[in-house]
Amino acid sequence: MTELTERKLGWGFGIAGGVLLFAAALVALIIAVADLAVSRPVSAATSATEAILFFVVGGLALLFSHLGYRSWSDRPIVSGVLLVVIAIVGWAVLGLATHVLALAGALFVFLAGVLYLVGPLARTVDRAVTA
Repeated sequence: MTELTERKLGWGFGIAGGVLLFAAALVALIIAVADLAVSRPVSAATSATEAILFFVVGGLALLFSHLGYRSWSDRPIVSGVLLVVIAIVGWAVLGLATHVLALAGALFVFLAGVLYLVGPLARTVDRAVTA
């Protein structure tokens, strides 16, 4: 059995967060179509804009989660910082009470970024203590 590391756990949280953000985007897109069907174009445009933002934030979360686990495995700090920034920007765009799926996704992305940062931080503290 393989050992569950911070990087694997961060990758899982990042993927889960990206999928939740994509689900929120699909819900916002369905709401936009429904609003357009009942002749509320302003509300439909607002929901469509939210859907686009959720797709972008979710795609970036999936991209940097994957890069941090595979391609940038020697640079987890970059992926961790970018995931934390994506989560903070997501919270700023989402507000704090709009879409539960998107907020849960942003929380998972934030946790993924923190988990990517735990390993390098622990090594840095260990080096500082032993020096």
